[in-house]
Amino acid sequence: MKAKAIFKLLLCIIIAAILSYLFKYTESKVIDYYVIINIIITLFSVSLTIVALMITILDKYKEKVTDEQVWATHSTAILKELCENTIALLFLIILLALASILESAIKLIPNLNVMDIILLFSLIVSLLVTFDITICIYKLILHLKDALSPVNSNEIHLSQKEVHLIEAYRFLDDNHKKSFEESIRALTANQQLNANTTKK
Repeated sequence: MKAKAIFKLLLCIIIAAILSYLFKYTESKVIDYYVIINIIITLFSVSLTIVALMITILDKYKEKVTDEQVWATHSTAILKELCENTIALLFLIILLALASILESAIKLIPNLNVMDIILLFSLIVSLLVTFDITICIYKLILHLKDALSPVNSNEIHLSQKEVHLIEAYRFLDDNHKKSFEESIRALTANQQLNANTTKK
């Protein structure tokens, strides 16, 4: 995974270097330090908000899924990817801040417009991160759909609390199982009696 990420970064740097060599961006309204850093800071803020919303959504629907382990595995993978994208945006903000501080030294490098390369690299990576965040949201929607939509209309889907009750019942010995069943029957009968009384 690290090798793949490093390869992507190197590819972005190469593309940025080629573009800066082929084209001049002195008059560009997009390839501008203030424009790009504002875009990335905005994306960083949005990404943080999405992560917070994801945690809330995943926690909210956790009780409604039958297989909590599968839910946790998929949810962790999606959140991990989102957090990595957020960290990547933070890295770009730091890179641009350092580039601004060292701009006078960067301009001394001959035959290479390093500032344009940094700006182009930041823009390319931020676009890739935005695409990746969109894919993560799409994955979450599919994940929620698969987890909450019944596969068979006749199939009974238990909540997490109901699953815990069944698991607790299985641990009981025969005597306690009978007591539990009698208690359930008594509660059901009492509820039915109260309902009939209320109707009268």
